Amino acid sequence: MSGWPGLLAHRDFRLWYLSRSASVAGTAASAVALPLLVYQSSGSPTLTAAVVGLEALPYLLLGLLAGAAADRLPRKAMMICADLGCALLLATVPVASVLGVLTAWHVLAVAFGVGCGFCLFDSAAWGAQLCLVGRARIAAANSTIWSTQVVLEIGSPAVAGLLAAASGPAVVLAADALSYLLSAALIAAVRASLDAAPDPTMAAPRPRRRLRAEIGEGLAYLWREPTIRTLSLTGFGFNVACGGALSLMVVYADQILDLTPPDRRIGLLYTAAACGTLIATVVLPRLGRHTGEGRVSVIGYAVFVVALVGLAFNTAFVTALLLWTVWACCQLLVNGNGITVRQLLTPDELQARVNTTGRMIAWGGTPFGALLGGLLAETAGAQLAYLALAAPAAIGLAVLLASPIRHLRLTTT
Repeated sequence: MSGWPGLLAHRDFRLWYLSRSASVAGTAASAVALPLLVYQSSGSPTLTAAVVGLEALPYLLLGLLAGAAADRLPRKAMMICADLGCALLLATVPVASVLGVLTAWHVLAVAFGVGCGFCLFDSAAWGAQLCLVGRARIAAANSTIWSTQVVLEIGSPAVAGLLAAASGPAVVLAADALSYLLSAALIAAVRASLDAAPDPTMAAPRPRRRLRAEIGEGLAYLWREPTIRTLSLTGFGFNVACGGALSLMVVYADQILDLTPPDRRIGLLYTAAACGTLIATVVLPRLGRHTGEGRVSVIGYAVFVVALVGLAFNTAFVTALLLWTVWACCQLLVNGNGITVRQLLTPDELQARVNTTGRMIAWGGTPFGALLGGLLAETAGAQLAYLALAAPAAIGLAVLLASPIRHLRLTTT
């Protein structure tokens, strides 16, 4: 069997695929509901921005440990426990809302807990995917998963915005809790082993090395390779801007577009960003082949800065939709291109460690950006916050223009 129809005809992969899809749909909906709840209950841009930061922080803190755990513990159990934990945490929000005791701090604690659950689930899920489809069909499986994810991330925020406007954000989170329960049930129904099979060429199991030594090898290679090092470090600043801008979307809608939460049009802003991501998934491979990976990064940084500055000054809703689409497209162009470069320049035996380490460094800017953006919006307003957040991306652009990376080309047409 080849292609997505053949993959989905495979029972265990279909269950795994539906499990991830249910989780993605719920997560995309809660990305709208959680900031809305915090902003409605506190009116604080800092606490609202903290939602995105706390959701991203666990990957920075636990990513390497979660990856190692997924290679050592039963993956199915790890994924089911992560789903059940997320469902339980999210269910506490509507319960607290009904009892009249819901606070912004409660919602923030839930956001951090769900971020931890995602980190654990995601670490186990990618290893499980390889067990289900094998290396020969991994590209087709990735294409199926990511295309579905983008579609869900386009539709779910719009539906969440409508539901939040009609019934309140807490209702959206109740539905999200159910999506995690569905995901856990689907994973539990998978019959195949999701754990790595022992190497048949080894007479005895290979002794496990110390986790510190394995992590050190990945860090050492990343630091020695100048292209990966530069893209990872500039990526940190870039994702400071990304994390800050995204975490303030509800505040931006209120202060700049005059959309009072929970106006259903706020969900459309998230949908516009998801559309930009979809465009980038189509454009990135072709742009890389025709212009080279170095120019993709330069173009992505430059247009990203322009879009972010445009958001700071724009007050028209329709124009905001366009600017968020462009902004999100550039976000994925830069981050996706950085991942591709790391994969192409890293030896096979170091792929997991270098890519995990690089992703943690680059994406580690997200929680810091959320904190910075929230504090700036709290003291000076969303407009000044967005202008300030453009600065680290502009610095990254200057570094790339001054380095040999601008001429980098690893693939050919």
